[in-house]
Amino acid sequence: MRMRQPLLTTLLFLSALSSVAQTTIGTGAYGFSNGVHPTLTCILEGTDARFVESWWKDELKRISMEVSNKKELIGAAALVPNVSPDTVRIMVKAEQRKGSPMLTLHVAMLTTAGWVGPDSDQRALEGGKAFVRDRCTQLRRQLAQQELTDAERALARLNNELNGLQREKERAESGITRSKQRGQEALADEEKLSQEVADKEKALEKLRAETGPAPTEADAKLIADQEKQLGKSRDKLRRAQDEQRDMVKRAQELAWDVKKNEEDQGRKRTEIERQEQMVKQLREKLEAIH
Repeated sequence: MRMRQPLLTTLLFLSALSSVAQTTIGTGAYGFSNGVHPTLTCILEGTDARFVESWWKDELKRISMEVSNKKELIGAAALVPNVSPDTVRIMVKAEQRKGSPMLTLHVAMLTTAGWVGPDSDQRALEGGKAFVRDRCTQLRRQLAQQELTDAERALARLNNELNGLQREKERAESGITRSKQRGQEALADEEKLSQEVADKEKALEKLRAETGPAPTEADAKLIADQEKQLGKSRDKLRRAQDEQRDMVKRAQELAWDVKKNEEDQGRKRTEIERQEQMVKQLREKLEAIH
């Protein structure tokens, strides 16, 4: 059963492609502002009524003497030779339920012989269907191309984000190396300064023993100078100890960042794989529309 799953998925996808590949034009009726008329219909997805009617308005402007869009889109004195040798009147309305990704496009065509519909002359009906099909195919390809373009941009963004994560990891790893190196240097300084402080403490203790409880002015100055030097060495030792602790902590924090970064990269690669599959499917969808 496990071996059949990829085949089933492929067949379902191919079936879905075939269902959207052909632009199918049906017949129906729609209640326009001046009455119910026979229409040529097409189901569209991934768009909205406003965009579809705006797109058809531009198309009608190319073939009509006048275009209006008060209650519905109307192309007056339109030239559609495959439907009629005379000019025709075209009425267009996109119908979409609230929240639905699908909409129904209604195109009514009035010739000197009447409204184009199932009872019309076969030549007029087929010519009307071809007219609507050609333009709906163009519209569907435009929508599919935009969908593909958006998906490709999203894929490019994900790849850029992955590259950013990789650069962040490299910086963190370099930071770990630098922190460890500085920590080792601070540890070496700490050992050196610990010995230096110990030596100065012994020297000061010896000097105090030699000068006694009532040192001369010169001896007192010498003692004060050695105390000052001892204080400086102790400050350097504390700074070296702080530096060593900070570098250990910094290296640990960066190591945690690297671990989290690797997890983020794994999730990002999964997103990229899904997006690549989406781009592939959308490209196939675009190529299949006809």
